[in-house]
Amino acid sequence: MVADFLALEYKRECISYPFTPPLFDASAALWAAKTIYIFSQLMLNRDNPADDLPQLLPVYDGMMDAGAVLSADLCLRFLVELVPTIRNIDSEDPLLQILHAHLHLWHYSGTGLDLKTGKVNMEAFAANDCLMQLYADRVVEKRDIKRAMVPDLYQRLKTGMGLYSPVFWKELKTVMENE
Repeated sequence: MVADFLALEYKRECISYPFTPPLFDASAALWAAKTIYIFSQLMLNRDNPADDLPQLLPVYDGMMDAGAVLSADLCLRFLVELVPTIRNIDSEDPLLQILHAHLHLWHYSGTGLDLKTGKVNMEAFAANDCLMQLYADRVVEKRDIKRAMVPDLYQRLKTGMGLYSPVFWKELKTVMENE
């Protein structure tokens, strides 16, 4: 039932996607829905010890291709909104560390959030024009200058904006001028 709802939402969103959208990945979407639900419950119920968190919030064990990234994003994009709330409750909360780890792996969903992330895996994005364009669009929308500096995204942004970068994003123009 939840998978059917998520598939319908994915189909609705795909109407406005550029290029050919990847296929819906029900397992990634369900994992993401469970993840956001459990995160929300753990924020409300503070009784779980830190040792239980990895079992309650497991890492996705499926293939992270373009379909999985976009399907999981139906729910994971809302994790970004939980970060300030968790930080306000307790800036040293172990739940925050797990949240950061999930958003590092699912960095498309974490766009706009200032995370201390190392190198991100762009394999699924480079293999799919639809996903790469959506990522570039989200980076511009969120004005995420750190993500804009990821080489594959930077190239897409530079190509897409061309001479109009000062109109769309002044800070990115400054970075482009200094290269």
